[in-house]
Amino acid sequence: MKNLLFLIFCLLFSGPSFSQIVTDVDAIYPFYGELSAVRKSGTWGFINKEGVLKINYRSDIVLNNDSNEKYPIFKNGRCLVKRLIDNIYMYGFIDENGNDVVTPQYLNASNFENGYAIVVKLLKDTIGYNEVFRKPLTKYKLEEYIIDVSGKTIKYLENPIEYIIPKRTQLTPPKIHSKFIAPGIVAVQNKNKKWNIYKY
Repeated sequence: MKNLLFLIFCLLFSGPSFSQIVTDVDAIYPFYGELSAVRKSGTWGFINKEGVLKINYRSDIVLNNDSNEKYPIFKNGRCLVKRLIDNIYMYGFIDENGNDVVTPQYLNASNFENGYAIVVKLLKDTIGYNEVFRKPLTKYKLEEYIIDVSGKTIKYLENPIEYIIPKRTQLTPPKIHSKFIAPGIVAVQNKNKKWNIYKY
């Protein structure tokens, strides 16, 4: 009888118990797929639907520009990241475990849509050699491609643009001149500001 009274007393006065999983975050955002973005001291992490921090806080996550409120998202199991490489921000993708799937190597990239993303690649072309300064003469151009979730190139989008590498760190990536308009169909803006439509 004493044991039963002690058990009832404990149940009545102990109150509900909660386990704290993630603490001291500055902001929490809606779930997009299986993960929700959380911000802490200017860095971003992701929690799963059990409230567990699945991807630890990091500073290379790219915010989604498709909505008014800027926060990172996973689309098709991929999230955009950017890292400073030789004074240029390069874009790539991580998976839902936080691992690099597409190493940062592009000057810009869209989020994935129906399993594909548009990326901007920097190409270097040696056009001669300067005897006075003893260095090669190079010119740079940007080309756009469609890649799949593994990073494999699916289609070249036929719109090369001449490019001058900035002397300082460039914070704004070059514009993407292509867009998905339907599954399997992409519109590409040419140099005359007209649009060409391709299947891929």
